[in-house]
Amino acid sequence: MAKKKSLKGLGARYGIKIRKQYTKVHLTLKEKRICPECGSKQFTRDAVGIWSCKKCNFKIAGTAYDIKL
Repeated sequence: MAKKKSLKGLGARYGIKIRKQYTKVHLTLKEKRICPECGSKQFTRDAVGIWSCKKCNFKIAGTAYDIKL
């Protein structure tokens, strides 16, 4: 059985549909990514649509919550 990750902090507010959508977006945003330039796993989001690697300082523009290469 797969372990479900739940997001704390919203409590019983806003309804289940909104909480599930928020959890999906948050987990997509925080997952580990591989840098297309150097291959390290230090590729993170700096701002909305700006992604950079902390190791090689490679920057790329992408979508708000996920990077499409």
